[in-house]
Amino acid sequence: MQFLLFIVFAYLLGSIPFGKLVGRMYGIDIQKKGSRNIGFTNSLRTLGLKPAIFVLLGDMLKGLMPTKISLEYLPLNQALIVAAVAILAHIFPVWLKFKGGKGIATGLGAILAINPLIAVIAIILFFIVFLATRIVSISSIIATGSLLFVSYFVSPKTTIFYLCLFIIVVWTHRENISRLIRGTEKRLI
Repeated sequence: MQFLLFIVFAYLLGSIPFGKLVGRMYGIDIQKKGSRNIGFTNSLRTLGLKPAIFVLLGDMLKGLMPTKISLEYLPLNQALIVAAVAILAHIFPVWLKFKGGKGIATGLGAILAINPLIAVIAIILFFIVFLATRIVSISSIIATGSLLFVSYFVSPKTTIFYLCLFIIVVWTHRENISRLIRGTEKRLI
């Protein structure tokens, strides 16, 4: 029963569309601007840095909070499912007819709760790739993919979770991957 309550909590919290809410505070429907995504990158492009930071922090907390709390009360395998539910809730939020973001910031929050060292390695790799390419999507995909290898050595019990996360990230970035292949993916700056 406790596990199911954590699942519901993670889904409801993960479904909060911070990008949409912050955009509304600025009189902008973020789902009608830019890439129409509710995440950090589109918030940065359409709302500016300060609002985008609020979106980033809100989305990270959606992954961090339920994962951190569930790690205190549930076995690791169940806590990892709770983390996955929070990420999937961001991607498929009930409040937005199941059309949400790509799960990167929410996933980062969950990873911070699971293993801060792995999160820091992913953040460093993200910035290395981003500084080289100025493309958020490829930076996100490579950083997430690296978690498979890092977790294998640092925390083998979580490797399956990171494999699932990588599959989710590749799926949510499928349009970006098509644009990367065509050479038409937008650079952030």
